[in-house]
Amino acid sequence: MRLLNKFAGLVLACLALTACDGIDTKTPEPVPLADLPAPTPTILDVAIEAGNFTTLIAAIDAAGLTSTIDDASATLTVFAPTDAAFALLGETAINDLLADPDTLSDILLYHVVSGTALDSTAATDAVGTTVEMANGDRVGVSAKNDALFLNLSKVTATDIQADNGVIHVIDAVLMPPADATPSESTIVNIAAADERFTTLVAALGATGLDTVLASETDTFTVFAPTDAAFDAMGSANVTALLADLDNLTEILQQHVITDAAVDAVTAYSLSGNAATTVGGAEVPISISSKRELRVGGAKVIIADIHASNGVIHVIDTVIVGAAGLPTPTLNIAEVATAAGSFETLLAALSAADLVGALTDADKSYTVFAPTDAAFAKLGTDAINGLLADPATLADILLYHVYADAVVLADGAISVAASDQSILEMANATAEKSGGRTALSLSDTGLTVNLASVTSANVMASNGVIHVIDNVMLPPPSKGDVTTNIVDTAVAAGTFTTLVTALETAGLVDALSDPDSKLTVFAPTDAAFDLIDADALSALLADTEALTTLLTTHVIAGSAVDAVTAYSLNGTMVETLSGKAVGIAIEDGSLRIQGAKVISSDIYTTNGIIHVIDRVITDPASE
Repeated sequence: MRLLNKFAGLVLACLALTACDGIDTKTPEPVPLADLPAPTPTILDVAIEAGNFTTLIAAIDAAGLTSTIDDASATLTVFAPTDAAFALLGETAINDLLADPDTLSDILLYHVVSGTALDSTAATDAVGTTVEMANGDRVGVSAKNDALFLNLSKVTATDIQADNGVIHVIDAVLMPPADATPSESTIVNIAAADERFTTLVAALGATGLDTVLASETDTFTVFAPTDAAFDAMGSANVTALLADLDNLTEILQQHVITDAAVDAVTAYSLSGNAATTVGGAEVPISISSKRELRVGGAKVIIADIHASNGVIHVIDTVIVGAAGLPTPTLNIAEVATAAGSFETLLAALSAADLVGALTDADKSYTVFAPTDAAFAKLGTDAINGLLADPATLADILLYHVYADAVVLADGAISVAASDQSILEMANATAEKSGGRTALSLSDTGLTVNLASVTSANVMASNGVIHVIDNVMLPPPSKGDVTTNIVDTAVAAGTFTTLVTALETAGLVDALSDPDSKLTVFAPTDAAFDLIDADALSALLADTEALTTLLTTHVIAGSAVDAVTAYSLNGTMVETLSGKAVGIAIEDGSLRIQGAKVISSDIYTTNGIIHVIDRVITDPASE
């Protein structure tokens, strides 16, 4: 339509010139519309034609930037957030921005490089640096797993050409960094005045590092753990650490970079590299799979607090790293015995003949330990049944043990935020693949599978214990399967409405394709019954709407098992319809866009089915 309007504009311009030519001037023959030179598409034209940048286009209009992006004489590079990327901000935030043209303009221009068309090769060459954008701020360019990142946004498509530049598609909206606020206070004074850093300030004073960080002639970058970060180490560990000044000094030095004030944007550009800290330790900098800036495994929760002698970034975990913590004298079994809240676990370990393994001084283990209250959720009969079945019990208990490595609290969080968030537990064998667990992070904290970690980093002489609130059961093995997704649903007898809907929408063949790998979130008949009868009838009569709804319950190209889904906790996943659904762990259950998974990991010849308790009618975005 925009191109047609341009054609019409040319015709109207010709007519206007003719009308102004005077009454004695002979009117030229009109040029046939088909013979006019075809205008070349601008970046705005390309975005409109694509169909998945409607929010971006509305924002460009609201900010008064249409003529800028549509300027055929300009040369621009635009990093374009999709509708799904904008949807991550939330409807309220989007509406607030559309009502604030100045702020919106600043954000949108932060997605534009003016005066040049940077292709993907040039952008890749910029990895490890920062690039100035049209609003005057800079973005950090980095790479991970062959993907290009701008700050925390991933480039998902590159080199979409337009007459006035190039578009690269990104999956999250870029937010300009806050303007630096000058401060006359040193790093130490800022920390001392903030009640969140009392333990850090005490530690700096005990080691004499407070004097160092008070220097007005030096420049520092400090990654500052909060009191909550120290508390997560456990009071006994903190007490022991404060009494071991050499070890404490080594740990604190891992939180300080000298001779540079490294702001967040610069840190983004360094993702995948390591920063050399005061004591010479190499602390890794990364952008996690949840799009968080992490330093030494710790999440940066507040960035760019400027001091007179540097910059502070607030982190949620103490970076223990290679320094380690003072070694306790009790082994894992002894620590659990002394705690007094693991009697069922200890009885189970004894029944399964595993106590000796967890007292081995030559091993290092991470144990995700269910409390007595966690075991009680299984019920007395189930517990007694397990105690009488040592083989099954051992399989379950070893599913709570990560062998041959110690995952400290910061390490666990680092793993949960990385692409290595799925761990192979001690019950896995060459013949049995049911030993995978998934660590994940969300606003509610650290989880392992569906269990919440209620107390992290309880140290022992041969490892570490993380206390959890649910017993984890190993996932089922795939086994031999002979039916596809549709045939499996038909045979179950509880998906009659779903099967009817698939037939009506003409999707049976697609979900029966033996060459496909699909994940289906299947609503039961009871789930469809929750929809008003008239509304359901109308839906079944509207093939287009029905197809969109059904394909929103399907992930194409991958059979996503439950453990993999756990690792995606707090993220959005695109479905076959193009709409995104949220994956979350809430109250010990896996939820897909709010629908509860009531049965998981039903394997078929062409994918996997997870049964859900309601129909997904409110996907997040297109």
